[in-house]
Amino acid sequence: MGLFTALWPPAGAVQALAADTAAVGEPRGWRVRAPDAWHVTLAFHGAADPGVLARRLDRAARGAPAPRLRIAGGGAAPGVRWAGVTAEPADLLIGLVVLAGGAPERFVPRVTVLRVRPRPGPAADPDPPVTWTAHRGPWWRPTELLLVGSEPTRGGSRYRVVHRVPLGGP
Repeated sequence: MGLFTALWPPAGAVQALAADTAAVGEPRGWRVRAPDAWHVTLAFHGAADPGVLARRLDRAARGAPAPRLRIAGGGAAPGVRWAGVTAEPADLLIGLVVLAGGAPERFVPRVTVLRVRPRPGPAADPDPPVTWTAHRGPWWRPTELLLVGSEPTRGGSRYRVVHRVPLGGP
């Protein structure tokens, strides 16, 4: 099981993005991420000890100030199509990345919407469009950091919350 630290958007933000991405369908050779799995990854931890990580996150991030977040726009990287995440103030989000053990210089605030399949096949769509670039979801403030376990399955990864760290206000 691989571990990562993330922020999970609330139902209203997920529903708004789901409405704007519904027309995408599932391009050949790609997998649409289930809306209930949409999240903002702050740090990857790999196969670390969950108990050690939970204690470290508690010491580092408990009560840390949380920015306001908004899912807005979109972009593409090889094998991934994503929705962007805007933070106000941006330095508070970068601070959470650091507290979670992430690399702020490589951090791209985003929610993965589409991911290429491991074996996409010769008929795969090489470049599905990002049709939600005009999306502007509601603002929200995360109340907790989540330490999440990721278990690979045939249909993608299954996520399980291992530990919750409460965040503070602005």
